[in-house]
Amino acid sequence: MFGGVAKGVVDLIGDNRQMADVLARIGGRDGVLNAYLSSIATVFGMVTAVYAVQAVLRMRAEEVSGRAEPVLAGAVSRLRWAAGHLLFPLLGTALLLAAAGAAAGLAEGLALGGGTGGAVGRMLGATLVQLPAVWLTAAVALAGYGLLPRWAAAGWTGFGVFVLVSWLGPILQLPQGVLDLSPFSHLPHLPGGPVEAAPLLWITALTALTTAAALAGLRRRDLG
Repeated sequence: MFGGVAKGVVDLIGDNRQMADVLARIGGRDGVLNAYLSSIATVFGMVTAVYAVQAVLRMRAEEVSGRAEPVLAGAVSRLRWAAGHLLFPLLGTALLLAAAGAAAGLAEGLALGGGTGGAVGRMLGATLVQLPAVWLTAAVALAGYGLLPRWAAAGWTGFGVFVLVSWLGPILQLPQGVLDLSPFSHLPHLPGGPVEAAPLLWITALTALTTAAALAGLRRRDLG
């Protein structure tokens, strides 16, 4: 649906002569289209982050219900048990974002009539670049579970802060220091924008450190 209405969005802005003149100076038709596609890619990333947090907090549900105890009482270690759960927020999110990008790109290409191959490739890049921020959101939820299990549900707080800062921060003209709290604010604006590896690398590194601290806490604390 999002990809299919791309033509309508471009045509709507194009009917405004003053806006069209402005956009012609900064990139013309592609300027409107890329801004729209970049925004929906961010939406896809945030929705996928919901799934990631839910998948992480599934471990807490297994622990509280008592289903984890007989599993961990055998030969399965805590880290192996956690790794089985973490495959879903790690690989499942990549699959979801790839599916969303491919579907949106296909619909966009058909709607605009410019060929589907390039459109699918552009949207795949725009959606998959959301992964580092999605993974960091999941890692924050995991840290809550591993270090402060009674407050594991607070993992949703991190997600809420990231989303509110990314969406409302620019509108409210919040200080840059506040905007920097959300990993989604540091991602490249694709398609159309420049790609810098540094933000993606440090977000990924922060995710790895947060995950390591969470798993270390999970190994040491009491379960139940």
